[in-house]
Amino acid sequence: MSTILNKEKGMTLIELLSALVILSIVLIGFFSVFVQSANMQTTNEDHLVATNLARKALEDVRQINKPNFDIGHYTHFNKENSPSISSVNEKGQFISHPSFYLQLQFKHEPQTSLWLTKIIIQNKKGKPLAETYDYIKVGSE
Repeated sequence: MSTILNKEKGMTLIELLSALVILSIVLIGFFSVFVQSANMQTTNEDHLVATNLARKALEDVRQINKPNFDIGHYTHFNKENSPSISSVNEKGQFISHPSFYLQLQFKHEPQTSLWLTKIIIQNKKGKPLAETYDYIKVGSE
């Protein structure tokens, strides 16, 4: 009878617990990769949207024939003495994507009648997500 009891085969509680610990470590590693990839996807989406909004703002700036504003830095629009940009409201918030804001900087190039235009797209926290430059012709043609 004693030989029968000694020949029992099976997993001990320690073996089972160690297997669960190893499995948990592996699964935590996989889950952290999924969380990180979701965060990166959101960040990439924000940068892509900001780039497209910068392109739209650049189109709006190119539509300005005779500016009623001075060279400088602008965060408010569509008022007297400020640029008229149809894709944003007065506070610089994009109408189509309210979580993005526009900043414009105009600088005169002395040798030409061109203005260097810098377009910056920011999120609600003020972090720049996209930036582009262009020269626009100012004055009568």
